Amino acid sequence: MSENDIIEIDFKEITTDNGLFCQFDEVHGVLLLDVKKSFNEDDFETISEIIDPYFAEHGELRGVIINSKKFPYWSSPLNRSQYLDFAGENHYKFKKAALVMGGFFTKIVARVARGRVHPQVKIFKYQQIQKAQHWILYNE
Repeated sequence: MSENDIIEIDFKEITTDNGLFCQFDEVHGVLLLDVKKSFNEDDFETISEIIDPYFAEHGELRGVIINSKKFPYWSSPLNRSQYLDFAGENHYKFKKAALVMGGFFTKIVARVARGRVHPQVKIFKYQQIQKAQHWILYNE
């Protein structure tokens, strides 16, 4: 795919009770998560319901974009455990992970993740979703 190609996108959109906005481009295998609060168990179930059928049919997704003003900290030790379990069970499903957020902790998470998880990880400034999409779609 070249940068001049016209991209037709078919989005599946869901907002969870926790306010997590999920947008999935089934054509290109890109998941956008717009995070307002700490993830909860229902959020993880929703994300799995979105990506698991695609993963089963197509294999690895091209990428995930997590858009948040700051790293979505955990609300409790149980919540942290759920997050780490979910990440550990699903990181291999994505080729790239774009962290579109601010804050010092994001840099620490990205540095740790680069050595421990499957996807390529890159940080973008908050709300630079288009730049993150471009990186996922065009930079192999």
